[in-house]
Amino acid sequence: MGADGKVVTTNPLAVIRADASRVIGGGHIMRCLTLADGMSARGWRTAFAVAPGTPEAAAALPRSQHEFRILEDPTPETLAASWPEGAELLVVDHYDLDACWERANRPWARRILAIDDLANRPHDADILLDQTFGRAAEEYRGLVGPDCRIFTGSTHALLRPVFAAAQPAALARRVLLPAEPRVLVAMGMSDPDDATGLVLDGIAASGLPLRVDVVLGSGAPHVERVRARTTSMPQPARLLCDVTDMAGLMVEADLAVGAGGTTSWERCCLGLPGLVIVTANNQERIAHELDAAGAIQMLGRHPSVPASAVAEALSVLVHDDQARIAMSRAATALCDGLGCERLLEDLERSLR
Repeated sequence: MGADGKVVTTNPLAVIRADASRVIGGGHIMRCLTLADGMSARGWRTAFAVAPGTPEAAAALPRSQHEFRILEDPTPETLAASWPEGAELLVVDHYDLDACWERANRPWARRILAIDDLANRPHDADILLDQTFGRAAEEYRGLVGPDCRIFTGSTHALLRPVFAAAQPAALARRVLLPAEPRVLVAMGMSDPDDATGLVLDGIAASGLPLRVDVVLGSGAPHVERVRARTTSMPQPARLLCDVTDMAGLMVEADLAVGAGGTTSWERCCLGLPGLVIVTANNQERIAHELDAAGAIQMLGRHPSVPASAVAEALSVLVHDDQARIAMSRAATALCDGLGCERLLEDLERSLR
């Protein structure tokens, strides 16, 4: 029996409301999949409520073992009709939804977890998670109720357990570069503005003896252009679509060029030094905070960053061992990869 006197089933239901698209990318779905995987391992039944187009934009969702339902109009009423038995937990990870929408789900959802990284709107939630490094809980005090438990900062980043497990092997690689360093290019699952192309131009112009791994979603609008670009690079390059082992790729990588989204915490956990180009408004604060902490080098915002800036910054990192090592150590200090476990433990305590 739960704290409010209601009976808790042995397999409580968590419904997750999140979307993906070519415009917003797949970060919301990916971090919610991490949470759903952890919940399933602890005996939860998990289900996603998504808008049309989400499975195509985030291929990891249909590949997963989690139930998902595509709702043409995912209102509180349609969610309640889809799961009439009610949910122990509703997870809301969506920039267009706020306290008004969350409150409307109270009749059928016993608890609500809001995932945010903007701190720009009110929430009617029992738990709020913002994994932005440097975010203070006080920034949400006027946006949530007095009883809402607030978890902020990169120690609460939602990473799959494989990242924490891979950390020792990754850090062992961060001292000296091989003769042909491997650089991982990951500008977002959808990369609607083709920042990947800019980065590849910069790598090509650098003349550095690099091996290049490019990560992109198969549904990205510029995927074929990127594929053609990798075949014409002066350095050996390969395009990897819908990657399922990002941790393995990051362990093998020596440098990274990426966006400022959810993969920031994966790079930090594995101490992967690199460059960041901001591709969306919600990445601005993350990138600035990580740059100030010495965990990355922020080059600016796409499309204002020239390919020459990528080439120059990569050349400096390749030839400055101490700078790379310092960046790796600073990054690792910010995220241990155990944030999902911390959240799940709190959820379980709240059910006792």
